[in-house]
Amino acid sequence: MTNNEIKQLCLSLLYAEEENKVIEILLDKGFWDKQGYWRYYGDKEDNFSTIGNQQSRPEAALVEKVVNSVDAILMNECWLRGISPEDDKAPKSIHEAVALFFMDDAKKHETYGHIGYWSTQKRTEVSRRITVSATGSRENPCFIISDAGEGQTPNSMPFTLLDLSHKNKLRIQFVQGKFNMGGTGVLQFCGRQNLQLIISKRNPNIEDGESNHLKCNRRRYRLVT
Repeated sequence: MTNNEIKQLCLSLLYAEEENKVIEILLDKGFWDKQGYWRYYGDKEDNFSTIGNQQSRPEAALVEKVVNSVDAILMNECWLRGISPEDDKAPKSIHEAVALFFMDDAKKHETYGHIGYWSTQKRTEVSRRITVSATGSRENPCFIISDAGEGQTPNSMPFTLLDLSHKNKLRIQFVQGKFNMGGTGVLQFCGRQNLQLIISKRNPNIEDGESNHLKCNRRRYRLVT
């Protein structure tokens, strides 16, 4: 496929609001029923033991997605300041990170680290970086969560958004999603075929395209392409 054809396929899947439409698109392109085009989530055949034990309620699974978006926003701000999120110079808590990244004063984390101390204008400005929307029918809605966070490169995806085991954020003190698996909690609530679409692009303003721990993981684990 050409780059333009890949782009059009991506947009077609993005605009599809029903599970049957997604399957129809993938069938038309010859992907849906061809096993050679697919990989196990997390490259683990028995992955449902992890995926199926994330959340017992759909609303909790949806909230987990928003939490991951918050982490991505904070990590983006950290990278933009030329600091690795795992570095000793990085904030030591989420409140310190919020105070530093959005109010430029980490020392006032007890106040500026809480949005209750922000102006209405500031809250609106920052909140626009994450959106949650619902389309489709009331009976079978399609939920879309988007954020202006750090984003991922194609090579890092198997170790970040599509991973179930590597502790990519375990040593980052200012994030909430530490265990690199919570984003899969929605899958068991996603229609009959458990489908979700993930689209990501690395923020081009981040000089270090990928963090050091991902580079280490790429050396340790072979990518299947």
